Amino acid sequence: MRLRRRYAELLRRASSLPSLPLVASLHAAVLRRGVEFLLAASLIRGYSACGDLASARAVFDGTPPHERALSARTALAGALSAHGRCAEALGLFSGLEAEVDDRAATVLLAACARAGMVGEGRRLFARVPRPALQHYTCMVEMLGRAGEVDEAERLVAGMQARPDRVIFAALLAACRAHGRVDVAERVPGLMRRYSVA
Repeated sequence: MRLRRRYAELLRRASSLPSLPLVASLHAAVLRRGVEFLLAASLIRGYSACGDLASARAVFDGTPPHERALSARTALAGALSAHGRCAEALGLFSGLEAEVDDRAATVLLAACARAGMVGEGRRLFARVPRPALQHYTCMVEMLGRAGEVDEAERLVAGMQARPDRVIFAALLAACRAHGRVDVAERVPGLMRRYSVA
């Protein structure tokens, strides 16, 4: 367990640089120790941060199906989405919708927002039992990009979570992009209602 944590931390640092040679050398060390499956998510994130999506995918594909943890699937979905392959990211969870946790839902909603997949985003959001702030933020961004500013405003007004400045900035950006001055004028009232300064 200690070894796994150590390698996970080293991979996180290598990803933040990002340094593909360092990630690859850490991957080789992990293979020698036989703990690759335990670190699949960290390896996927490391390769993705370095722009090597092929290696990230190879790590996932090389993991036996019964060893593919939700964290590895979520990491690959995030990598695919970040590289513009949003439909493929959503496909990773096809038939596995019951396994989607909060983090996976956020990654998949962000993919829907990037790809303009509004219908799929709405369906996914409806399956989240207790939407958190990050889920609402993804939805507002997605709806705002699609020009569904009224729906984005209604979503913010009826949130179960307490909104923050980021979600209001997303709503205002949608208003600006689509010329919705009427909605933008109501945003300060929403902010006061939720005591967001």
